[in-house]
Amino acid sequence: MEQTPKANRVHIGFFGRCNAGKSTLINMLTDQPVSLVSEVAGTTTDPVSKSMEILPLGPVVITDTAGIDDTTELGTLRMEKTEEVVKKINLAVYVLRTDEEPTADDMHWLGLLKQNNVPIALFINEINAEIDKENDKENNIKNKTDASIYVETHKGLSELATVIGSADFTSKVKRLELLDLLGGLTPLDVEGDQTLLQGLVEEGDTIILVCPIDSAAPKGRLILPQVQTIREILDYKGLALVCQTEELPAMINSLKNPPKMVICDSQAFDRVDELTPDTIPLTSFSILMARFKGKLQDLVAGVEAIKNLKAGSKVLISEGCTHRRQCDDIGTVKIPNLLKKQGHTDLQLEFTSGGAFPKDVSQYDLIIHCGACMLTRREVLRRIECAVVQGTPIVNYGVLIAALHGILERAISPFIDEIKG
Repeated sequence: MEQTPKANRVHIGFFGRCNAGKSTLINMLTDQPVSLVSEVAGTTTDPVSKSMEILPLGPVVITDTAGIDDTTELGTLRMEKTEEVVKKINLAVYVLRTDEEPTADDMHWLGLLKQNNVPIALFINEINAEIDKENDKENNIKNKTDASIYVETHKGLSELATVIGSADFTSKVKRLELLDLLGGLTPLDVEGDQTLLQGLVEEGDTIILVCPIDSAAPKGRLILPQVQTIREILDYKGLALVCQTEELPAMINSLKNPPKMVICDSQAFDRVDELTPDTIPLTSFSILMARFKGKLQDLVAGVEAIKNLKAGSKVLISEGCTHRRQCDDIGTVKIPNLLKKQGHTDLQLEFTSGGAFPKDVSQYDLIIHCGACMLTRREVLRRIECAVVQGTPIVNYGVLIAALHGILERAISPFIDEIKG
């Protein structure tokens, strides 16, 4: 579990007003002092995350957020950070108190969660000032024996019900019950049983992985999509053979039977295409990742916009992770150079990385996104939907590079039925 990439975990966000008990619940849930607990409003500033495992969900990331009624000087900026969390999570836990009725802030944020189709678990915490003073060491939160009493006696909850519908849960605040509840919910936009190589590999199949080692490659290790692919081949009881580009012919010739497929780094697409017989299916790690995240169809559809690029066209190149740029970085160097080589000169290029992605992408003529191995499927789907809704074509690195080299049809042929469907 500890080796599961964050992008492949279920992300759960905790929301509520200042001092509602979010941090206490997270500390109880994780059985660790993940979040700072204090009576001082605004104790939690930036989102704080902790990885753990909740069965049957599996590996998850728990994120604590700032109080949604934060009125401190930096409150507006903190709310922007919290809004970013809403767009990335698969489940939400919203925390209310028994001594305060829901406010307009609660209604707004619960409505925002619902607008983003995030499943909500609603928790109502018993707050008893006298008991709290005597039991301060217990984190100032008490179990409620009957949450339904609160629903019936606080008229504000009837308004809340019109905002979010029936809450998924109101409960005593106990660690095992919280674990059981979260484990029984259905998260939004997770891979589930979907895998990188779904329907492509069977037991005994031989897959060749072409992994160039250049100055942009991490020292002493492979990149995440390569590692994930090797692991899945092993899970399917297949044979994973790994080589660099120029060693590919020797590896193919050494086999008694041709490999089931060749998978390469997108940067080596043109050369690997030349070295791989037409009878052997070929694709890239980036295209596999696009399929895994769920919207290969839209990324392939965005290819048509490439031919319409002209001098002055605005292109956004977006990386899902943050890393030190190398001299031959794919996003800031190789792809711009490849576009120039193909005749697309004098483009207005803009770059984003990590969690940064513009809300308004209508100004761009094309978005070129990375393979998104470090982003959750929910975040990738959100970015693609943002582009599609605003009418901005979007492709990813693998799709773009294959298209510019004239081998896109071959690169997506293993998934052509899915794309047409």
